Amino acid sequence: MTHWGQNMEQRRILIAFLCAAAGCGKFSLGRAVPSMDMSMPVPPPDMFDPSGLDVEPSALQTITVAAGTTTPAIAYMATLLGTPIEVRWSVDRGDIGSLDQSQASKVNFAPRGTTGGLVSVIASIGATTLKRRVMVKLTTRSQNGYDSNIALEQGQVPANLSALNTGGGIGGVGGEGLGPAVFDASTLAALSSPATDGSVENLKFLYPYDRTVWPRDMLAPLLMWKWDTGDADAIKIDLSTTSGSFSWSGTFAKPTILTQTGGNFIRHPIPQDVWDMATSSAGGPTPDGQQDKLTLKLTIAKGGVAYGPLSETWGIAPARLTGTVYYNAYGTSFVQNWPGNTDTAGHLIGAAILGVRTRDVGPKLIIGKNTTSDTSGCRACHVVASRGKWLITQSDYTGSASPPFGRSFAYDLTAADIQASEIQLPQDGLFAWVAMLSSGSYGLTNSVDPNSTGNVSITNASAGSATSSFWNFGTSSPQQMTLNGLPTPIAAAYPSFSPDDRYVTFTDATGHTASPNGPLMVASYDSMSQTFSNLKTIYSPPMGQQAGFPAFLPDDSGVVFENQVRSSQIDQVMVTWSGARGELWLSRLTANGTAVRLDALNGKGPTGSYLPTGTNNHGIVSPPTGTSTYNETGWDDSTLAYEPTVLPVVTGGYAWVVFTSRRLYGNQLTSDPWLGPQQYDLTDLKKAMPKKLWVAAIDLSSSKMDPSFPAFYLPGQEILAGNSRGFWVLDPCQKDGNSCDSGDQCCGGCCQPNGIGGALICQSPPPDGNCSAVGNCSAVQEKCATSTDCCDSTNSCVNGFCAQVIE
Repeated sequence: MTHWGQNMEQRRILIAFLCAAAGCGKFSLGRAVPSMDMSMPVPPPDMFDPSGLDVEPSALQTITVAAGTTTPAIAYMATLLGTPIEVRWSVDRGDIGSLDQSQASKVNFAPRGTTGGLVSVIASIGATTLKRRVMVKLTTRSQNGYDSNIALEQGQVPANLSALNTGGGIGGVGGEGLGPAVFDASTLAALSSPATDGSVENLKFLYPYDRTVWPRDMLAPLLMWKWDTGDADAIKIDLSTTSGSFSWSGTFAKPTILTQTGGNFIRHPIPQDVWDMATSSAGGPTPDGQQDKLTLKLTIAKGGVAYGPLSETWGIAPARLTGTVYYNAYGTSFVQNWPGNTDTAGHLIGAAILGVRTRDVGPKLIIGKNTTSDTSGCRACHVVASRGKWLITQSDYTGSASPPFGRSFAYDLTAADIQASEIQLPQDGLFAWVAMLSSGSYGLTNSVDPNSTGNVSITNASAGSATSSFWNFGTSSPQQMTLNGLPTPIAAAYPSFSPDDRYVTFTDATGHTASPNGPLMVASYDSMSQTFSNLKTIYSPPMGQQAGFPAFLPDDSGVVFENQVRSSQIDQVMVTWSGARGELWLSRLTANGTAVRLDALNGKGPTGSYLPTGTNNHGIVSPPTGTSTYNETGWDDSTLAYEPTVLPVVTGGYAWVVFTSRRLYGNQLTSDPWLGPQQYDLTDLKKAMPKKLWVAAIDLSSSKMDPSFPAFYLPGQEILAGNSRGFWVLDPCQKDGNSCDSGDQCCGGCCQPNGIGGALICQSPPPDGNCSAVGNCSAVQEKCATSTDCCDSTNSCVNGFCAQVIE
């Protein structure tokens, strides 16, 4: 088809007409000024007919790219009515590829060679844009053994035996690290063509779990399996995405350090660099609009015969979880502050608050000190304001306090020296587990003790008559405020504010704080008047059960909470020890408080628990652990979930729940679930307690009864200690000009390139616009006021940031 303007005379007339309106300078109808580019300038918006804009090639382009290379490139040209025209060029995923120029009619798209997936090349004039899609398929060479030239893989190989027990273990996840190359030709051949699927040998995955949703930029998981054979000579791992955006295959022999430990080859990590490429490539849309998922296949060889492959398919959230998880650690190696208490090998015991950041292979000490004569250096029970500024914690040292209730301390997490920022709050027996607003400026006090036998922190809690009060923390000393809008007196147990400060939730323990078995409540909160209203019940636990530790989803659509289905043998309040069993549930506030058990998160599948099964249904008990032997008939690891908290923003289209669990961690942590730090050798990894932190995704857009997914082990937490009560909070926002990965890291809410092709830096949106100049819109995880501010029309504005919706 011939378009008007394609012959030279028509083209000159059209350019002259547009230039006359645009004021582009001298022009002759006879011939162009020699220095003038024959591409048309951008016309004024009121003259532009978007129907004439075209970008070629228009069809989906598919290129296969070898990892580490930036070829092949694709050339694009923009035309108006068939004539080249200057446009603004951009790409929606700069991690996949880049453009070699802008503000011209032609541009070349070049892949970066680090990430595959679907990327859009965008041409814009005013508010009109055209998108052209490129499918980049990233391939890597077949790998045999770890590559010592790659620093990330070198960090996954233990230097000595002590490295297995240090910090979070090898690669932050435990195990024995990457194996060397497989040199036996018959074994390599067998791995490429397994003789059997391994079902006769009862070959099964232990960890990770099928259908897990992973965020990007996490440490690579530890693959763990079991079978009757019990040992292996070599393995083969295959990773591929649904769309073909990434593919990789690697073979590995038995990790070298097993010759020193004498252990079997029963687990192996994914190489970190491979995991980064795989998860960066997966998670986006496929050309047909589905989510690009990641499939793992594992083949195992023994005696020249290969078995498998075992296969799992995972979802990948197209975003990174950034920030820090602050958690309790009992039996930590960082401090010793429980005088008179030792483990079974005579090591002094310590308790502290540790922090682990995304990608850290081990935690750091945040709060806690060595003390030899008393427990004044102990810091454990804590809460964190969701914006990550303030942390309030307790010391179980009472000193000369009368009555002897625990002391509370506040810390500024933004301080260069967090320990030195300590502020002792003058009110004893009051602020344990207080609910803070997101900024930490106000708080509603909790009315129950962390436990009823050894940590008496709340005045009158053990008598059953403690009540809650409301406090202003924005003064030199906490100042009590009038508790407006809630019944007086009221005992709020385990209270928590929503991330946007519009609601509060708690268990009503009025009159029975020693045994808080009341209903779960929600009330509205007005931050301008500091007034509560619209108190209502959202869940009432069955007889003999307790509900507590509620936490809001970031869009306020529901509350995740623990339902304690079996009480501790020695505690009446909700705890994680001495036989206490819990499940996580979700009450949907938009459905009039309908509560559902989060089966996928807890570990239940259509036919029962999908979690590994340990001795006595993993209810094993050794003589020093409890007061009697527990009857574990009918129980399993799917009832070992406790104390949920929720990341305060939607990331990658999901909400993220952090919770404590005593479940088996594959075949790495398999000891008695009820162990405490006094009951094992704190330096012996084989006996380390499985009380650890786990993370699970919740699909906010799902209409399913259970919108949760199987959980993953939080990397980087101290592998030898007992860990609990994790708060995942965003780091304090970065000022304009600082580097960033996403807009929710920035005080201005925008994370944009520093000029054409520049690095991402924090920026503030213009007064009359959104983060991106192209299209005047905001990208995922950038600042918004309404959903129409988001560049992607399928995004929603949740808690002030554009959030993906996963279908």
